[in-house]
Parts: sequence; structure tokens; C-alpha cells
Amino acid sequence: MESSNRTDQENDISDSGPCAPSKEDHSSDAYSRRNWLQLGALALGAFGLSGCSSKNKNGQSSKAEQSTTPKKQDDGSPNTVEDDLGFGVDLEKWQKGRGLPYETGDQKMPGVCQLPGPGAKRNWPPKNKYKDAKKIPGMCQLCSTICGIIGYVKEGRLLKIEGNPNDPNSRGKLCARGHASLNHLYHPERLLFPLKRVGSRGEGKWKRISWDEALTEIAEKLKTIRDAGEHQEFAFHQGRQRSKDAIKRFLDAFGTKTQLSHRSLCSGNRRAANLTYLWESDWDLNDVENSKYILNFGSNAFEAHQGHVPFANRIQNGRFKNGAKMVTFDVRLSNTAGNSDEWFSPFPGTDGAIALAMCHWILEQQKQDNDFINTWTNVSVDQLKNHLKENTPEWAEKVSGIPSADIKRIAIEFANAAPAATTMCNRGSSAHLNGFYNDRAINLLNAVVGSVGKKGGWCWSPWGGLDPIVKTPEMPASAKTWSVLEDPPEYPLANVWRRMRVGEIIYLYLLQGRAKLQAYMTYNLDSPLTWPEESLTKEVLTNEELIKFHVCINCFYNETAHYADIVLPWTTFMERWDLDARASYNLRPYVGIRTPMVEPLGEARDIRDFFPELARKIGGGMEEAYQYGSTEDYMQHWAQKVPENPETGKSGLDRLLDEGAWENQATAPFYEPYNTELTAEDLAGSETDDSGLITKDGIGIGIQIGEKTVRGFKTPSRKFEIHSLFVNQVSKNQDCSKLIANSGVTKTKNRPKEHQGHDVDVDSMPIWLQIDEHEKIADNELIMTSFKWNVHNHGRTMNLKWLAEIVHSNPAWLNPLTAERFGLSDGDWIELTSYHSEMLEKASPNLTHGVRDESGRLVVNTMRVPIVTMHGIHPKAIAMSNSCGHWQYTSVAKAEKFPQQKGHLVGSDGESYRDADWERNMWWEDRSQGDPAKWQQNTGNGWNQNRLMPISPDPVTGQQAFHSTVVKIQKVS
Repeated sequence: MESSNRTDQENDISDSGPCAPSKEDHSSDAYSRRNWLQLGALALGAFGLSGCSSKNKNGQSSKAEQSTTPKKQDDGSPNTVEDDLGFGVDLEKWQKGRGLPYETGDQKMPGVCQLPGPGAKRNWPPKNKYKDAKKIPGMCQLCSTICGIIGYVKEGRLLKIEGNPNDPNSRGKLCARGHASLNHLYHPERLLFPLKRVGSRGEGKWKRISWDEALTEIAEKLKTIRDAGEHQEFAFHQGRQRSKDAIKRFLDAFGTKTQLSHRSLCSGNRRAANLTYLWESDWDLNDVENSKYILNFGSNAFEAHQGHVPFANRIQNGRFKNGAKMVTFDVRLSNTAGNSDEWFSPFPGTDGAIALAMCHWILEQQKQDNDFINTWTNVSVDQLKNHLKENTPEWAEKVSGIPSADIKRIAIEFANAAPAATTMCNRGSSAHLNGFYNDRAINLLNAVVGSVGKKGGWCWSPWGGLDPIVKTPEMPASAKTWSVLEDPPEYPLANVWRRMRVGEIIYLYLLQGRAKLQAYMTYNLDSPLTWPEESLTKEVLTNEELIKFHVCINCFYNETAHYADIVLPWTTFMERWDLDARASYNLRPYVGIRTPMVEPLGEARDIRDFFPELARKIGGGMEEAYQYGSTEDYMQHWAQKVPENPETGKSGLDRLLDEGAWENQATAPFYEPYNTELTAEDLAGSETDDSGLITKDGIGIGIQIGEKTVRGFKTPSRKFEIHSLFVNQVSKNQDCSKLIANSGVTKTKNRPKEHQGHDVDVDSMPIWLQIDEHEKIADNELIMTSFKWNVHNHGRTMNLKWLAEIVHSNPAWLNPLTAERFGLSDGDWIELTSYHSEMLEKASPNLTHGVRDESGRLVVNTMRVPIVTMHGIHPKAIAMSNSCGHWQYTSVAKAEKFPQQKGHLVGSDGESYRDADWERNMWWEDRSQGDPAKWQQNTGNGWNQNRLMPISPDPVTGQQAFHSTVVKIQKVS
């Protein structure tokens, strides 16, 4: 991309930062006061306000000197501030407190001002800082949204990151996390060299080893497993991963399908609900930009949605450019709820009841879309009315607390806006023990009003990632193994359409002896912090009998690395290759590129670089999967079908390197795909049965609607499946081969023989399910909910100082009425005791573990936290954010000015990458030493909520129910 010639007038984010004093006054008042004085002095000098009136030490009015030549101090240095500033500043004290220069290593660190004190910003940043800087495209990976970015690189150094306007999804927008990328790349405690454990696992004792030593030892372990034919006992466990092809290539070449993920901790219920209706897509792409009414159930799109920036941008465009109204139902007043036109706080887990009541009322008032229901769904209006007859607004009011009058009013508003009306939902509705049914009920609203697939309505796309025009070099044959860790038989819808997996049960099943792992490779994963039941996770990871060999691949020494045997330093997303994309809100496929903007620091390497070498060391034919040449050769092949840009003459990889992304404009937006007419070629050799279903060679291709032959929905009925015979039958382990064939989505599978005997009764219709323990919650109990701040992403961003300074602590939110009932005020501490679900104990006895209290209930854990009172939370709920509570993952994440544990730092280069900024300016370091009486608000690294969260998979899909946990509250005296 072209060079940049930006001037010093533009905001700089790479070498900017606080010019803080060196004095060690840690009170927040003193710190704040001191910095205001500094900022005032800098402003006076910067804007040339040397003629302002001030008072001298005797209180007399005087005129500051207007000479352009600074007065010299006794030591000969220039003084940019004259005798006094007129608001109580002692100049002598000011000069002493302006600070010493920051100590640095060989490399400049982001956010460190090199010239502290009053004269810091003279001619700063340098006027030519970005002159001749090369603009290199890439894709952020600090969350799953993968926004397009541009890096400004000069003399081999990345100066700053900004959004790429060529990215069709993010459109050049970038959140705080993306802008903090420099903290990720240039970090004193980043892993740069391979480590090998020399003490007990979890003890934190390490030595630095070479890459050859590391890969040789790993290869020997894996070769032994492979040669013994025990392929399934090698598990690869990923967190966020965007190099899907590289991982699949290695695991298939090895011969294991034990690939574990975190999807069930994220979105399993929502995806399964979508698949029940659609089959071809697990992700709804609400066309909010063209909508007139947005009905939001539990989605915090402005902070925590998987579509984050692209989605939030389109929501606001829809509201402020298209006049859309937005109504949010959420237990907590999130930023999304607060920015809505209306917000309602339902009792936790009752979203689905509200949605069904709205469907009932729309039908009762005859506001439904008769044509869509009768033509395009597999039920009639009368059948739907009969099914929903008990789900009245008055019934929903009793279970949710939302007034029936509001339910009725909003339902009619939504119907009147259709078809430019859409629901949206996310973990607020889905991360419950009844989450699958909640989201199924919410989606039903779109069918009732006929907005499914319509412009401004509830849409989707068959392109969940890259445009299929791009093809990797030939892949090895898929592995054929089975593991209970990857495919637990208790959760019928986890893996039938897609491999969603049930990640939260992995460590429990290992502890129960249901599986063995000879080798465990973790990749961009922080399960001790982000998995439920922190103590159980640590227990299993420490146990060398349960996990015999653990290799961790990460950019930083996090909690997972702490329990590894070998740690491999991974490249950041600014140092590696990928082609990448996610489902686009433009409803067209595209291709984006992640490129090495700079050479990897230290000895960091990407899996694309070292997996081929590891495969060759293992041998036995694995090396045959890597005959494509270099990584760049691989990328050239992968991108070769990207068409030429007629303006530049560039195509393939060259075009992507120039532009950063390509959108397939030849593909029309995916509106009403079910109305696409079949061609004569499509119909040649086809058969049509009495129901209108069209098959070809036994596989469904469409449906006859009147005189038209159209594609329809890719479901067994070729219609939008409100009544799903499939979910009912496959959950009972019945043969669904015919249903699968009719859908045309033949990658859908019957459950394997290992699932026999694990039958679950899943309702064929949308219903709402009451959570047992929520009905009888005691006066001293609340329902815990979790949330995420806009500057953080689960367990992977608290190491970034620009973000950690904004949010680093997470006291529990309580409604003032609730706090008053417990005799609590802001800053008071409480002890929380969490319990396993009684409902799950009956439905999923395989999960039963733990110690019972005197009442016979299974206790998960206890934890003490301070509280803050907020009107914006339901009185029967308590909320804590995730992302906090690290006990590893750099000094920044632990809110320590200096590292207390240093064994792992042999894998870093703190000499070259010295960052004295946080050593001097980390005002939020906690000095209470665990004493609540000495703790100051907004200090410390927070508390890991997952100490309290039980392993709670929804019995249908296995999604973790992060929002259903009952906790007992007790004030700490």
C-alpha cells in the first residue's frame, strides 16, 4: 500500500504516553491533582499563553514575561513555565517533581514519552514520523471480529495501527483493542524463546531451550503415540484460532480428530437454534442497517458481540440514518441497552417466554404474515396459534416480570415494521440452561412477521468465512478417530450439523477417567482463567497422570503456559500469514489477508512455519502433507483465484497485499435465497414428490411452490422449519438419513454408535423451559450473570497496558434495593457461595461432582469481592465482568509494577524491551495485601468469576450456562 506523509498534527498512538512524575504518591487524589497541574502547565506552554495573569508567592497580581527566550534555571536548563502559574503551584516543587527520563532498552516502547516534565511535547511527535512509512494491510485478532487493519511500518518498526477502509465488514473502523495492538507486539514480558519446565508442573521453574530441542522432544512424544495407533490420545485444544487450514492439515496428517475448542463457552445454543430453522447457516446476520425495528434479547452488540465493530456500526446507521427503533431486553443495563430507545430488565433466563408471548399476541391480533407462514414454513397459522395458546403476555409477565402491556405494545410495533424488522440475540439469552429454547423462541418472531431473509430483516449467509473461490493446496485425508472429549454423547445437537463440541466438560471427563491424554497441545488458550471451575481446571492441568505431556503455544506466558511442560513462543497477528474472513454483514463473501507487517521478534514462530518441521521430525508419511514449498508459496496458491483489479492490474496475493481485502461484488446480497428459481440444468434428472419436494440422485435441491420450482430453504422440508422432526429424532438416536438427504446439507450426520443409550427428549417445536432452581430461589440468593467490557476480550487483553488502565477491576454489581436488603453499601465486601444446578443434577448425572453442604446442595466454591450499586441490574441478579483476576499473563495483567515471579522471564527479553511507563505510572497497583479494610476502589487486578461458575452445559447443545448460576450472598464484617 502507498506510503504515508502524515504530519505531527495528527494523533499519534505509538510513542505517546504520560509524562508522569517520579514521586511515589499513590493516593488517587494526589495522583489526579498532580497530573492536572502538569497538564495545565503543558497547555499554557503549548498554546503560547505566556501573557496570562497570575499571582506571585506574595499573592500580588503580576504579568508573566512575554519573552520568547525561556528563562534559564540555576543549572542552565530552560524553564518553560515562569515563576508561578497562578493556581497554587510551587515552581521549585514543580521542577523537582517533573520526573527523570524513562529508562529504556534497545527498543522504543509504545506509550513511553521520552522527555518527561514541562518541556516534553516540544516538537513532538517528530514532524516526519510517518513520512515514507509503508502501509501494510492485515487483520486484527484481539477478538473474533477480525477487523481489517493497516500497519504503518518504518525502518522495520511498526509505528501504529488503524482500520482498513477496504475491509467490507469493518469499513475502516477499529475499536480500542485494535489500537492497543502495539502493546501486544512490543511488550517486555512477551515470550520470545522456547521454554522447558525444570520444576514440578505449575511450580514456575523454566529454562530456555532451542527450537530444535523443543521440536525434537515434541516429535518423539507424538511419534510414540502415532506408532502405537493411539492417535486419539493426542489432543489439540484451541482458543481463538484463525489458521483453521494449518491446524486441520497437521491434525489430519497426524491422524487425530481430538480437536477441542471453546465454542460451547461462546455460542453453541445460538448456532443450534439457527441451524434448527435453516440448516445451511449457524449465524444470523441481522440486516440492521436497513431495518426499521431492532428487537434485542441479551445482546451487548456495542461491547461484546462476535460481530462487534461491523455490527455496531450498522446498528447505528440503521437507527440514525434509517429511523430504526431499538428495544433491548437484558438483565443488565449494558452500553447497548443504555443506548437503546427502550430497555427492559427481565428475570434471568426468561427471554424466550417474552418472545413466545409476543408471537402469541401478534397472532391474536392478526398481525402475522399469513403468506410467509403458510407458504414458507412447515406449519400453518392455525397450528402455530394452537401451539402458542398458553403463552399469553400475562403468562410471560408472571415469569419474566415484564408488564404484559409492554409485551403487547412492542409485539405490535415489531409486526407493523415488518418486513424491515429483526430480532438479535446472543449470550444474554443463550448462555442459560434453557438457552437453546430461548433462542429458538426469539428466532420464531421473524417467521411470524415474515422478515426472514428480507431486506432489513433477519438474514444469514452461507459464507461463514472465506469466499469459496479461494482454495488451499491439497489437504490430507480427514482423520477418522473418535474421542469422548471431542464428541461427548450426552449432548445430541453439539456435533450433528457442525463440530461445535462441548469444551467445558474436558477436564471433568479426564478427572473421571473417561478419556486419556498422552499429549495435549494448547494454542492461544487460557482455560484456567476462562473455563468454569477454575480449581478443577488447575487440578487436572497439574496432574501428570491425567495429562502426560503438555505443549503450550502462545505469545505470552499465561495461566495455561504455567501448567505446561514446553512453551513455544508464537508470533502475533502482526507477524504471520493468513487468509481470513467472517460472515459479512454485506451478505456477500469476501477475502481478507493477515500479513507479517514486521519480522517476528526474538525467536517467535507461527505454526505455519514450524508445523512442517515438526511433521518431518515425526515422519511416517506426515511430511507428505507439506510438499507445497514455503509459506509464501502456500499463500500464493491459496489466493490465486482472487480476480484482477482493472485499475491496478494486480490479482491474487499481490492484490490482497495491495488492498488488504477483496469483496465478491459479482455475488448479489443474500436476500430471500429461498425464492431463487431452479434452472433447467438444475432440474434435469430430478424428481418431485407429492409434497413438492424436488430431489436429484436422492438429494434435495428445491421445492415446487405453485407453478414455480425454487431452491427453498436447505432443510428436510425445504421450508423454514418451525416444526423440526430432525432435532426430535436425532436426539433420540433415530436414523435421520432421509431427512438429511432431503435437506441437501449432506455434511450433517446421524449420531455415531458411541451415542447409543444417550437419548434426550428435544421438543420439535419452539417452547420455553423453566429453570428449576430459579423458581425457588431463597431470599439470600441471587442469580449470577457475566459480562464483558468493550476494551477486553475474555482472557487475552488484560496484558495490554492501554486497555488494563481503563478496566482492570471487576467488583460485583448489585441493585440498590438488593444492597439495602443485605445492609450493603458501595465498597462493602461480600462472600459469594455458588452452587451446582439442581436441574442439571437430574438431567445430566454424568456431571455430578463436588462436596455437598449441610442442606445437601453441591457447592462449587466461595469467593470474596467488593460491590458497587447500580440501578441498571435486575434486583434478583448479581453481575461480574470476566477478563479480570489473572495470576499469570504479565505484570500488567496482575496489576504489578514489577514481576513477583520471574522464572518464566528467561523466555522474554526484558533488557531490550524495557517499559518504564507501567513501572512508574501503574496507579492501580493494589497494596492492600488482601485486606478488604485496606483495599482502595478501582485498584488491583480483579477477581476471576470462573472460580464460582460450575460446569453447566445446556443438555441439548452443551453450551455453558454462564448466566444461570445461583449464589448465596453474605456480608463480610
